[in-house]
Amino acid sequence: MMLLDTIETLAGVWLAISAIAFVVQASSWLILVGLCLIGTAAILVKPVRAADLGGDCCADLEERIAELEATTVRKGNNRVSVQLYGKVNRAILFWDDGAEQNTYVVDNHYESSRFGLIGSAKIGGEWSAGYRLEIENKVAASTALSQFNDDNATTAPLNVRWSSMYLNHKRFGEVRWGLTATPKYDVTKDTNVFSPNLIDTTSSDNRMNQSFRLRPKGFDNAEGLSTLTWSNIGRCYSSSEAFNCSTRRNGVAYWSPKWHGFSASAGWFEDDDWGAALRYKGEWADAFLVGAGVGYENVRDERLQNGGGGVASGPAPFPGGTRQTFFQRNFDEWAGMANIKHKPTGLFAFTAFSFSDSGDTNALGIYTKKGPPDMNGWDVQLGIQRKMPWLGLDRLGETSFWGGYSNIHDGIAQGSNGNGGNLGGIAANGFLPAGTFASVPINSQITGSDVDRWFLAADQWIDSAAIQLYAVYQHLEAEVDLVDKNLNRVPAPLDDFDVFYTGAIIYF
Repeated sequence: MMLLDTIETLAGVWLAISAIAFVVQASSWLILVGLCLIGTAAILVKPVRAADLGGDCCADLEERIAELEATTVRKGNNRVSVQLYGKVNRAILFWDDGAEQNTYVVDNHYESSRFGLIGSAKIGGEWSAGYRLEIENKVAASTALSQFNDDNATTAPLNVRWSSMYLNHKRFGEVRWGLTATPKYDVTKDTNVFSPNLIDTTSSDNRMNQSFRLRPKGFDNAEGLSTLTWSNIGRCYSSSEAFNCSTRRNGVAYWSPKWHGFSASAGWFEDDDWGAALRYKGEWADAFLVGAGVGYENVRDERLQNGGGGVASGPAPFPGGTRQTFFQRNFDEWAGMANIKHKPTGLFAFTAFSFSDSGDTNALGIYTKKGPPDMNGWDVQLGIQRKMPWLGLDRLGETSFWGGYSNIHDGIAQGSNGNGGNLGGIAANGFLPAGTFASVPINSQITGSDVDRWFLAADQWIDSAAIQLYAVYQHLEAEVDLVDKNLNRVPAPLDDFDVFYTGAIIYF
């Protein structure tokens, strides 16, 4: 009977290990399923006695599992290492547009929920190569929600953020190609000195009310809402954001190795966009953490991220017209940031800036006959981040309290999208038809805007679970500058917008 017991036990363990190999080959996500099968096999078969397989049976089994992981997870070889990473960031959003209030459950797109794979392989010497694939969750994205849309159900639930390869030399740097970051991308965020990352909680951009419609004062029903959104008057020219204006594009980029805390990057991207950036991150006098970055990008792609062939066109150049105009794009955009943290006290300061101008050949005001204004924005934040024993939170991790103020000036981004429509809700000639604002019953031209935001935030890091808890209050005020056909100023006062959101991020 003892022999039969042993055979039965070995058969169960062999089946469990075989199941692991099959599942792991299918997806590295399912390694845990294989481990559960081992436990199940151990329950179904009779216990193994010490005399059956010897005292080191568990060690032998663990060695065999490790060997399987080293081969099957990596597609039959152990030459390419694979790292799975990501975050889930969900929040409860309370908003008030001056007349209507509501509560949404959202994916916080200050740093969206996402998962990805990074693969790397050593070629030899100081050379290595690899790839990066990353998928983003778009369900109930905070940047896409509005008074009329609480779940973003019409948008594809998943979005490919990265799909690129790289070749790296430890001393010469790294070349990346595919869908990858431009040098300017995240330059107002990625040299921050906060740990955990407070930029994941809130950043300089307005990503909680981006698609909410502006409400003219005194018009408290749904019909009173403007067709323009907060993003339409608070953005740079190439993006719906105001500070982190660049993105990931198809192209080729070079990233230098770090030298005394400095790193540089440059790249070319479809369709003839190019940019460069310089970043720094270091420690001064064993007491200060310092980070800074500046980036430039020249955008020539008339369709930006939309693609498409043929000659890029714009909307009709005058009200009621049918003729399409053809144009060439030329955006120049700068952005940067600097921040410092005093390690002993946890006190920190952060500031960011953004400039954007348009040289589009068809961007001339319908009444003023002038080109669009230059957009500029700045942001400043002050706070403290440290373990706080007097609150009893030091056992969890670092606690943060901070606040800030930002201004986005002339972020109207008038322009064409290259497919016959508007770039960001405002035509290249700045024309707004009567009724764009319920308080303005005549045709007008928008010539400028101003968006002010101040906020307070709190953040608690939980070391043991890699979880970040946060709560943020924001207050936004906006003004628009309009003129009629006689260049007389047209008043259009707007309601303020208040938002409070609280949630959590779990990293893996």
